[in-house]
Amino acid sequence: MDTVARIRKIGFRKWYERQLIESHFYLITCFLGIIMAASAVELSGRRESLGDLLFAAALGLGGCVLSLFGWQRYKRIMVVAEHIGDHATCVQCNAYAKFTVVDAGRALHAEPVDIEDAEEVWLKVECRKCGNKWTI
Repeated sequence: MDTVARIRKIGFRKWYERQLIESHFYLITCFLGIIMAASAVELSGRRESLGDLLFAAALGLGGCVLSLFGWQRYKRIMVVAEHIGDHATCVQCNAYAKFTVVDAGRALHAEPVDIEDAEEVWLKVECRKCGNKWTI
């Protein structure tokens, strides 16, 4: 399910909360990858056999891949969630997160959101309280 569909289904507040939780799971994944890479450096110092060295190399490579993947996902989720969250207040009635999504850019229909094309990361919303329309 894409970002727009999730916001429409569960509402902005719950979507935002879930995005923050999910992004922090990816941050934890990143830290675990760093720990794996550091463990590999420690294991490679022992070099008791070729198998141990290969295991250390595989552990280090896996840790690097895991940490890079976790960091990229964390960053992507946080950029989108914070951008939308910062602009979720109606300028007319000052209501926070009380809007209906009217339209959205192509990037928000992709999973994961493509933040590289900033022109396509937008939401057109309408305030449920006063009817004001604005673009996030």
